[in-house]
Amino acid sequence: MFIVSKDKKAIINTDSTTVIYVGSDGITIKADFKNGRGCQLGRYDSLEECKKALEMMAKEMGKTDIFQMPESAAIKAEIVKNETCWHHATGKKTKGHGGS
Repeated sequence: MFIVSKDKKAIINTDSTTVIYVGSDGITIKADFKNGRGCQLGRYDSLEECKKALEMMAKEMGKTDIFQMPESAAIKAEIVKNETCWHHATGKKTKGHGGS
């Protein structure tokens, strides 16, 4: 599989990588190569976004030949989509206690 970096300035062949990971700063995703070098695949706003981007990449491995590192907006939308909304079993709002 090939990975296109978020800034679209690099294409990485995963056959030549040893590991893909969240950097020590918590906001970058990096890849290390067999020759000892490495590169940054993307920079995000938070550790949560980095983890989600890494999860999205892992889900696509084996399914596609080329993976484009997702933009921050796409990751934020995915995070919001996966947040659980709690509603009453009947679909109505739950009755509040107190208030005006």
